[in-house]
Amino acid sequence: MINSQTKKKLLKLFNKLEESEIHSESMRQILCSQEDFEPYSIFKKISNSGYISSQEIYNLLQQNGLIVQLEQVSPIIKWYSQKCDNRLTYGDFLQIVLPANNLELRKLVSQKPTFIKDLSYEIEYGVCRIFYKEIQIADEIQLYKQDLIQTPDFDYRIAFQTIDQFNSGFIQQDLLEHFVNRDCNDLMRRLDQNRDSQIDLEDFRIALEPQYGNINSQKSTTSTVTSVKQIEVQNQFPNRRAKQSVAKHIDRNKKIVQQKKVQSYDMDYLAEALKIISELEYENEFRKEELGYLQYDFLELFSFFDQDKTSKLAPGDVKAALEELEIYPTQSQLYLWMKRYDIDRDGKWNIREFLTAFKPINYQKINIRQLDKEILNAIKNVIKTEIENEVAIECLRKKLSQRPNFNLKTLFTLITSNQIILEQELKTFLENHGVYLDDKNLELLMRRFDRNEQQYITYSDFLNEMQPKQPKP
Repeated sequence: MINSQTKKKLLKLFNKLEESEIHSESMRQILCSQEDFEPYSIFKKISNSGYISSQEIYNLLQQNGLIVQLEQVSPIIKWYSQKCDNRLTYGDFLQIVLPANNLELRKLVSQKPTFIKDLSYEIEYGVCRIFYKEIQIADEIQLYKQDLIQTPDFDYRIAFQTIDQFNSGFIQQDLLEHFVNRDCNDLMRRLDQNRDSQIDLEDFRIALEPQYGNINSQKSTTSTVTSVKQIEVQNQFPNRRAKQSVAKHIDRNKKIVQQKKVQSYDMDYLAEALKIISELEYENEFRKEELGYLQYDFLELFSFFDQDKTSKLAPGDVKAALEELEIYPTQSQLYLWMKRYDIDRDGKWNIREFLTAFKPINYQKINIRQLDKEILNAIKNVIKTEIENEVAIECLRKKLSQRPNFNLKTLFTLITSNQIILEQELKTFLENHGVYLDDKNLELLMRRFDRNEQQYITYSDFLNEMQPKQPKP
């Protein structure tokens, strides 16, 4: 039996693994919900030989502006390769990109007819994000693993036997749930390396073993691999949306519009930017809906942030609450997130603005639960996703503003002949420039601009959303 200190560290690692799997699963479902996603095409795009190597994943991420070290890709290959030969088969690749909780969606995507064609940027980048998330997970849990392994009395076999109470040689879900004292579908999926619905000692060891360097050296991670967090700081822009990525997305359209006038070219640029914004808003809404299903008490959550009971949340109040949730945004990231929902532009959040950041559009209150661990994890997922997406959109704004002769006033007047943009006018503009949004994405895009819920977009709304928000250095 492991002692109480070791058990506490093991449970902490399990919690982190479970949280990571929940986030990864939501990303898989978002990717597979896209009509154009067909997994074999993207597999062939990455692979030159019928297998995917670490180098090929590294090259794909680099091409899409996601900067990592080659060494950071190896743990993904090691974890998902069923043959343990340091490369991914098509079956391994499907385990990475297909959802596990939504079996109907998984079946639908896996049975799509295979075809090889030029991939859209959204599909390629969606797959890159999943790979990049796996790298983040490996990076984030490294310290948890090292802390556990360096505990004096820790032994893989003893820890395994502590959970395997019947000495069967396997840990099934009921035994794991007994150990962690809760339902653990997501944790079981992350630990079950060979997908046979049970965890053997080798699965257990691989899941707990640090990925990088010498496990006995506390400096091994930083000496052999530059962490994702270090890279984010170096790049100034956050993990998923490096400047190179947005540049690549926009530059792909150059061939289409080479013969067009500069003004028309800028309109194509704007349409593509609005498409990206709508997709990020969809991702935010997906997270809010996940949270809304838990039927939590919004007022209790506001009180958690409003520690001084002023009914107004200043940046310092929000920062302190995020730190309690173990979320540590930079000053600029916090500024962008708060700016997004600061409707009256006073630099603080009132309760209405706060709830807009967390409540889904079609929320229906059935019953109310007090904040618990499951709800807090869902809240953290909302916050992390929204902060990442706000910085991504700011990066996009800056890229647009740096274009020669790019003029928002002129573009606004080209979208509408009136002083306001109606939803149908926005839809027509996008479709005229090759962007087709479904009703939900169009609604989310309108809501982002129309913060006062007037059912139209004024020039002030348009300017407020499309101008860079961060002051120039």
